[in-house]
This record gives sequence, C-alpha cells and structure tokens, in this order.
Amino acid sequence: MFLSRILLCSFLCVSAAPVLAQTPAPTPGAAIPVPNTPLSLITNSTQWRLEQISADHVHLTGQVEIETGSGMKFFADEIDIFSAPTLRLVATGNVVFTNPEGRIAAERVEFNVAEGTGTFHQASGIMSLGPTVDRAQFGNQDPDVYFYGDTIEKLNTRSYKLTRGGFTTCVQPTPRWEVTSDSVVINLNDYAIARGLLLRVKGVPLMYLPILYYPIKGDERATGFLLPTYGSSTLRGQALSNAFFWAIGRSQDATFFHDWFTQTGQGTGAEYRYVSGQASYGNFRFYRLSQRQAEFRQSGRVAILPGQSSHQFSGTGNQAIGTPMRAHARVDYSSNLITQQLYQQSLYQASNATRTVEAGLTGTWGGVTTSALVQRIETFTGADTSQLYGSNPRITAALAPRRLFGLPIYGSVANDFGRLPYRQVTNGRIASDRSLTRLDVLPTLRAALSRLSFLTFNTSASYRSTYYTRSADLSGRVTEEPLLRRYLALRSDVVGPVLAKIWDTPGSGFSERMKHLIEPTFALEYVPAIGNSARVLTLTDSTDVILGGSTRLTYGLNNRLLYRRRTLDSSAGSTIQFLTVGLQQTYYMTPRASLNDNQYVSTGFRSRAVDLSDIALNIKVTPSAALDSTARVEYDVHGEGLHVITMGTTAQLGRSSTTINYSRYRKQSPAKPESSLSWSSALNLLQGRARGAYSLTWDIGRAGILNQSVGMSYLAQCCGIQAEFQKFKYPQSRSDFPIPSDRRFNVSFVLAGLGTFSNFFGAFGGLVGAGS
Repeated sequence: MFLSRILLCSFLCVSAAPVLAQTPAPTPGAAIPVPNTPLSLITNSTQWRLEQISADHVHLTGQVEIETGSGMKFFADEIDIFSAPTLRLVATGNVVFTNPEGRIAAERVEFNVAEGTGTFHQASGIMSLGPTVDRAQFGNQDPDVYFYGDTIEKLNTRSYKLTRGGFTTCVQPTPRWEVTSDSVVINLNDYAIARGLLLRVKGVPLMYLPILYYPIKGDERATGFLLPTYGSSTLRGQALSNAFFWAIGRSQDATFFHDWFTQTGQGTGAEYRYVSGQASYGNFRFYRLSQRQAEFRQSGRVAILPGQSSHQFSGTGNQAIGTPMRAHARVDYSSNLITQQLYQQSLYQASNATRTVEAGLTGTWGGVTTSALVQRIETFTGADTSQLYGSNPRITAALAPRRLFGLPIYGSVANDFGRLPYRQVTNGRIASDRSLTRLDVLPTLRAALSRLSFLTFNTSASYRSTYYTRSADLSGRVTEEPLLRRYLALRSDVVGPVLAKIWDTPGSGFSERMKHLIEPTFALEYVPAIGNSARVLTLTDSTDVILGGSTRLTYGLNNRLLYRRRTLDSSAGSTIQFLTVGLQQTYYMTPRASLNDNQYVSTGFRSRAVDLSDIALNIKVTPSAALDSTARVEYDVHGEGLHVITMGTTAQLGRSSTTINYSRYRKQSPAKPESSLSWSSALNLLQGRARGAYSLTWDIGRAGILNQSVGMSYLAQCCGIQAEFQKFKYPQSRSDFPIPSDRRFNVSFVLAGLGTFSNFFGAFGGLVGAGS
C-alpha cells in the first residue's frame, strides 16, 4: 500500500508533463529508475521506450526488465504499470517471470505486485523442489518440477494453479512421463492435486484417474497416493495394489493399503509408525483379506480354495517411561495360518506357524532390575492342533552381583513368579493341561580366586528353591498336589594359563603388529541328587528339567588372532580380532546328564545316554567390517560321525552385499541328513540408481528349492521401473493348498518425487521399504 501511494503521488506531480518519446540510450546492464515509480528498468539493450499514458499508468516497450524488492523480475516486449487501485502490471510478448525458486514463460501476464499474485496465459514454468529431495530419483540431477497450461495462476509465494495443462518432475527436452489434467493445484512445499488426469509415460497413455494427490514435499514425507503396483500370480490371478501415505506429523505416519486379486478377492490394511524418542518407537500393521471361492485345475484334478475372511495383526512397540522404566509390546497374530502361507512372499512369514501376543514393563533402580510380562504364544502343527504357553503374568526381580565384606566374593539374587499356562490342543480339543503357578528363588555366591592376568579362576554356588502349585504323580499324570523342589548347584570355571605371542609386521600394508592367544578352558558342574525331580511338570523353561546327582566336565581350547591397524593421521589404529578357532567337549561322569545339555545342538538328537559329548568346533573369521564368516561342526565320537554342520558368511563390496547360510543335521545314524542352503544377494550400482536382489532357499535333502526370487530396479533421470519374480513351493504333505507352487510376478513404475511401497505381502521387499 505504501508503494502504491508513492507511485500515485509521483504520477499526480507530473500529470501535466508531456509524453516522453525516446529516452537517451542507456549503458548496457545499467539499472535506470522509471520516472514516478519505485521500480527499476534494467536492460542490456539500448532500444527501449517509456511513455506516461496517465497519472497512474506507465507504458514501457523494448528489451526491459522490471525488478521488485522481493526478488521477482519480469522480462517482456511491452509492460504496462498501473498504480490504482493497487500496484499491478500487465506484460505481453515473450514474457518471462523469475524468482529465487524458478521461472515462468508466457504470452501475457497480469500481475498484482503488491500481493505477489497473478495470471500467466499460454505459459510454462520450472520450479525447484528444494535441496532435501532424493537426487537418485532424478538421475542425480537437480530436482525440479516442470508445468504448463492455458493459464497458470500464481496463488501465493509457492502455490500455482494450472488450467488445461500438466506437470512432470522429469525436466529434460523430452520428458519420460507427465500428468495432463483439466485442473492442477501445485504447492511446491507440499503437494499437487490434479483432477481428471491422464498419466503418460513416453507419450503413451498409461492410466486415467479422476483425482490424484501427488506429494512433492522437500523432506520426502508428504501425504499422498503412492504409485500402484501390478502383479500376476498362479494363485491370486492378476493383482493391483494401491497405497495412500499419510504424514501425520514429524514423528508419526500411516500407510493405507488396498489389494485387488482377480481370482481370490481383495484385501485392505493399514500400517502405523511413530518415533517419539530414542527409546520410544513403534510399528503396527493390520490387514483383512476377503477371499472368495476359487477353483484350480492341475494334472486332471480340481482343487477348491474356500471363500472366507481372515485378518492379520503384527507389530512391535517400545516406550520409555521416565529414566528407569520401559514398556514394550509385540503382536504377531493371524486368524488363518493357511492363508498366511498362501499369500506371503517372505519365507519367514509364510512358515511362521506361531501366534504371539505380549506386553511388558522393565525397570532398573540401582542394582535391582525388575520386569513384568504378560505373554500368550500358540504354536500350530496342524489346522486345529497346537501348543499354547506363556505367562499371565510373569514377574521377575534380580539383584546384580555385589561385592561382600571387601573380599573377592560376589552375591546376587534372582526371583521369578509366574502363572504359566501350558496346554496341548488336538483337533480343536484340549488334550492335556499342565498350567500352574510357580515361584522361584535363586541366590548365588561367586568367588574370583585368581588375580593373575594369564589365569582366570571363578567358582560359584547357587541354591534354587522352586514352588509349583501342581505336580506329576509317579505315573506322570497331572495332580493338584503342590511341590517344593530344592537343589544346590556348584560350578567352577578356569581360563588359562593363557599363552600369548606378539610380533611386528613391518611388511604388512594393513597392520602394525599381530597377536596370537591360546586359551585352555575348563568348567566343572555338580548338582547333588534331587529327590522329587521326577514329579516336576515340564513346561518350556530349561530350569524345570534339572537332573540331580550329575557331574560334568567341559574342556576346550580357544585360539585367537588379532591385529592392530596401521596408524593413520597420527591416530592410533584399532585392534581387531579377525580369527577365532575353538574346540570343546564335555565328559559326563553321570551319563544321563548328556540328555540335558543345551551347550550342543546334537543333544536333541540323542536317543541314549553317553559319557562323552560331541566334539564341537567353532570358527569365526572377521578380517574387516566387510566380511563376517562363522562355522560350527559337531562330531560324534561314538561312531555316528558328523551330527551338525552350520556355516554362514556375509560379505559387502561397496554398497552391495551377499549372505550365504548352510546347515546339515544328521539326527540318527541310519537316517538321511537334513541339509538346507539359503542365499541372498543385493546389488547397488550407479550410485543407487540400479539395484538388484536375489534370494534362494533350498531344502537339499528333501523338498528341493522352496523359494527363489529375483528382483531389479532402475532409476533413470526422473523415472524408473522395478520388477521381481518369485517361485514359492507350498508344503506337499498338506491338503489345504490347492496348488503345489505359486509363480509370482510384480512390476511397478517409479516416478521422481513420488514414493513407492512394499505391499502387505512383501512385494519388492528386497528393493524398497514399506511406505518409502
């Protein structure tokens, strides 16, 4: 308003002046004030003309620039400036408007200088999306949005409305994609809303939508629809997945899913995520599938997939409560496990036959740690056959070890109270119920008997008292008679004498010196006879299965190799343990103790008591952060040979990685070994613009390849594509699966500035994150 008054007063003062014909030729590039206005005329040409038409109207012609104090500039062949009723201008002929965010070119512009708004006719423009946008989606080019229309209205500083036009974030001579629409509102700080739109990819019409909410927020968390994904499956038929992302705030968001399957129905779901602090975060997902009946013909037989509804709820949450306490929750519940196996692309989710619901509190005050847990776990071995266990609730309190009387003796106490359900369900009926209430008290004394650097000698004694509200009789049947079990446990641990050798490596390019440690280890455990141990009802805790009157000695030898990195930039190099090799075996003075030793995987395979355990070999190789490899071998010394072989390796090369795991178990000597191999690789090339993923799960001994998938994604300058193929083999021993295997193909386009997602069943799980 103040600018308008100055302009109006200037025009009144010179209202009797004659029309100015031709001004003197200006110096190229000079800023020349326009008479009677607060604007400046900047030109690189000596050809311009200024005419005063009336007291509130100035007409400019020639190669001129009009610049305002807010950084806006106008270039045009002709510009008319009006000061009443408000300061505005009309520019025609090769009009160009610029501001710090970008520029707009038009045939004609009507602009309100005072308010910063205006209308551009037959116009096109380019504006920046900001510096925080992921440049990989734009081929590592500047993230800009290009738009055009019959008219472009500038609504405010960073908002524009297009009429009969379009926009794209693919700014190049021939855009790879664009959205054309009758009406588009673009807010450069947030979103674009288009009505009656047509999406074209390389000029080919791809999709029509009545409305589109397109997020173009700089921090990559803008509310809007995500690009749909298309799929094809032997089971589901053709599939179309859509998602809507809701950025609720800086610390929480939600994603809503919808999947449509031509053969088996449709599903809807939602995911909620929040982060309110370093120790407070959560992620919860819900999905409901409305499955309709379908028929499948294979090898001359017809299989029926029944129509039914099912739902799945999963998630985890952690919440800090002040400084000492933390609450946590976890849920993984599916109303129909067969449906989960049929649709999930993740092998872990598809093979998960457990329903879990739990919530708990933990707290620490000084040396006291307490917890309370409510938990319900149900593991299924058939459609109506399961094992249910957990706690309702379980409360623990533990006192950390404290030094006593100034001596190298430490005392600690652990207490555990719980109501523990334990039921076996067969064909929908409770076959057995061992649920009980248990109170456990465990005080422990530990003495450190050696202060030598090369020798560690610790001995401990604990006395456990456990009260059970139910017990078993001599025949193993459950009775309501309570039981009190008490026993003493003694244990001694010796490490050493440790032998060490250190030597310099002047010829090495990565280490200054190396160190070799040889560590003998010994552990002696003794539990006196427990008179009533056979009457304890066995649940899920290993502490309920204690064999009294047993003694065992575990001995081993560990070799460790370490190196110190070379000093760089006057900073000391770190010490890295790059190789560990350990051998271990246990001698059972009481052979039946070999049936309950959780130090060895092969204990579960053993059908008879022995005096010597398997020899266990453990190897770990970690020469750098880019390579981590482990292996374990358990060899039976009683003639059964190798019981266990497990190996795992993870290697990283740049931004690419590979993980391979192999396992082989021989449970009994005549039986055929069970072997499996899993392999997953992820490639990340061209600064993240090209990605690939491959995974394999192979049951070598029995069922063959269970799961195999390959995926790729490629991002060009401003668009891309991602696709994956998977072959998933269903269990052959069940009649619940209408087909033996499912072949799945998924494809989705990627447009710069618009997010992608992994649907609820895990499509593109190896290439993108959910709701990204």
